[in-house]
Amino acid sequence: MRTETKITRELIEDLAPATLDNYRSSRYRADDQAIALGMLATPDRALVLWMYELLRELDGIVGGEHPAMDPAPLFAFLQRHPISETVHRIRELGMASTIEPRIAEALHDIRGGSLTVLFAQLSRIGRVPFKNELGRSLFIATRDHMKMMRNVTTDLDPVARVRDLAFRRHSLDELAVAFRSFTAQHGEDQVVVDVDCPEDAIIAESCVEFGAVDRVAYNLLNNAVRHTTRPVVEAWLLCFAKDLRVVVANAVAPEHRDFLAERLATDDSSLFGDFTTTGSGYGLRIVSELVAHAYGIPSVRKLTDDCYVGARIVDDSFVAWFHWPLSDAP
Repeated sequence: MRTETKITRELIEDLAPATLDNYRSSRYRADDQAIALGMLATPDRALVLWMYELLRELDGIVGGEHPAMDPAPLFAFLQRHPISETVHRIRELGMASTIEPRIAEALHDIRGGSLTVLFAQLSRIGRVPFKNELGRSLFIATRDHMKMMRNVTTDLDPVARVRDLAFRRHSLDELAVAFRSFTAQHGEDQVVVDVDCPEDAIIAESCVEFGAVDRVAYNLLNNAVRHTTRPVVEAWLLCFAKDLRVVVANAVAPEHRDFLAERLATDDSSLFGDFTTTGSGYGLRIVSELVAHAYGIPSVRKLTDDCYVGARIVDDSFVAWFHWPLSDAP
C-alpha cells in the first residue's frame, strides 16, 4: 500500500513534457558503451569472470520461472561462498584497472546493479523462515545482474550475448516485478520499494536493451536506498505516448536536502556528470550516458534542459527520473 507522500501523481506527470524527441533511427544495442574483457587489467578480468561464474552457479539453484522450494542448496552455496568474503572480493574490482571513464563506468555497474538486492536476500537465509518469495527475488536479482554484466561486456558470455542481441520484446511489467522485489539493508532497517505502475507496455526490443534499462534503474534505486532516511523508497513507472518515465524518490536528511537543493539550483546538469570528466559520481553519469544513447542526444545539458533525465527536491524527498523510448514494434 502506498505510503503518505506529498509527491502527487500530478507532480510526477509535470516533471517533463508528455512527448520527447527521439533522434535515433534504431533501437539501442549497447554497441557504444560495452567493453571487451581485454580492456581490463588481469586481476579485474579474473574477478569479473569469477563473479559471472558465481552467479551462474546461483542461477543453477534459483533459476527458472518457478522459485526455489528447498533452501538446502542455498545453504550449501553460502557455505562455499560466505557473503562477507564474497562482498570483500567484489569490492576489490577496479583497483587494478585504469580509471578511463568507460571502464570505470562498466566496473561501477558490475559491482552494483542488483547485487544490492542479491546480498540483502542471501543474508536473510537462515535468519527468517524460507518462503517462495525469497527464492523468486533471488532468481530475479541473479538473472538481472547476469544480463547486465553481458550488457556491459561484449565477450563475457558470447553464446548468451548472441541471444541477448536477438529481437525479443520486454514488457514494463518485467521491470515492475524487479522493482517490487528490490530489498536492501540500510543500517538496521530493511528498505523496500513501493511501486506505482498502472499499465503495461513494451519498453525494450532485446535483452541487451533491457539490460541497459536495468542499469539505469538499478543506479537510481541503489542511490536512493543508500541515502534514504526512511525504510521505503517510492517509484513510479508511467507510460506516455512514446516514452516510459521512471521516477524514484527517497527521503533525505535536512543537511543533504539543503546541499542538493543548492546544487540543483546552481546547475542541475552537474548531478548527471559530463561525458569528458573522470571524477566520482559515476552512478548518475551512467544514467545520463545510457539515456542519451537511447535517444541519440549528444550532451548532458540537453538531457537535463529537455527533462529526459532530472532531479529535484520536493519537501523532504530527493526525486530523480529518467525516460526510455517505448517500442512501437508490432
